[in-house]
Amino acid sequence: MAIIKLEPEQYVELAELMMTYLNAAALTPEELLIYQEENGDIRYTELGQQQFEECVEEIEHILAHNNIIKVSDVEYNVLQVALDHMIEHQEGIQSDDVPCDDAEWNDICERLEAAKRLKALFS
Repeated sequence: MAIIKLEPEQYVELAELMMTYLNAAALTPEELLIYQEENGDIRYTELGQQQFEECVEEIEHILAHNNIIKVSDVEYNVLQVALDHMIEHQEGIQSDDVPCDDAEWNDICERLEAAKRLKALFS
């Protein structure tokens, strides 16, 4: 599973890109999804708005199907703090003068390295 931090603007950008391709396939004015107002603003037709919402749902479906999940800012922050605490804890154990057998020491080192790799992914 991949965890990515997607901002709402990124979903909109992906959906708008899809809409551009779909609009290019329109053969008649009734099939148009996007139009330009006299002042230059770009707008969706009623059909276009429905299609845009379907594009966003499709993007979410494709990401979920590929085990890519989105996290909120709060969830992302919690993950960062948890990783910081895990790294701090494992480094603290390594610096303690507590004797560990080889297997236990290897587990500590593996957990520390794993936490550092995750931290690098989310930084």
